[in-house]
Amino acid sequence: MADKKPEQIFMDDLAKRISGNPDRAKQIGGIFEFVLDGDDGGTWSLDLGTPEVKAGPNEAMNVRIRMKDCDFLDIYTGNLNPMAAFTQGKLKVEGNIAMALKLQDVLSGKGW
Repeated sequence: MADKKPEQIFMDDLAKRISGNPDRAKQIGGIFEFVLDGDDGGTWSLDLGTPEVKAGPNEAMNVRIRMKDCDFLDIYTGNLNPMAAFTQGKLKVEGNIAMALKLQDVLSGKGW
């Protein structure tokens, strides 16, 4: 896992997770757009209503999450709590704040 890049996590791990349990994805709902800065950064969108993952922005996003690629990796691997990242200014949220609180459910492997 430590060797994975954000693109692999979005396009492989998260895509497989949400398509493998569409009921859970739809229960969480919404469209999350992740904008990651850094050498391995980029933009990816998770549409949990469909459910699917796409590279690039999504105009219909409910919440946009901005952070560095290394902070995303730390959150994904459980080395950084999303709420701690937010309070430390490592994670910035635009759009639906209540939906952003579901970030941990989306990224955590628990229950999927």
